Amino acid sequence: NVSRRGLGFDRWDPDRTNRYPSDLASPASYGHTGYTGTCVWVDPTYKLIYIFLSNRVHPSVNNKLASLRIRPRIHDAIYKAIKEAK
Repeated sequence: NVSRRGLGFDRWDPDRTNRYPSDLASPASYGHTGYTGTCVWVDPTYKLIYIFLSNRVHPSVNNKLASLRIRPRIHDAIYKAIKEAK
């Protein structure tokens, strides 16, 4: 069983049913997502460094950042824009 965890960072998940961090991310990608909703992701294949700052705990932790898959959807939009520009 292959883990998506690396040394200090998350990695692209080889289990495609998880779609982590995005359906379009390369296997070379890595990053970190935080409890408060922040995300830093690097994808050397696409020369991409992506930083998403948010605060999902204010005013309460009952929000839709996870349930609406906001971070993966933003990732997908970025990758689609890169691929369309090529």
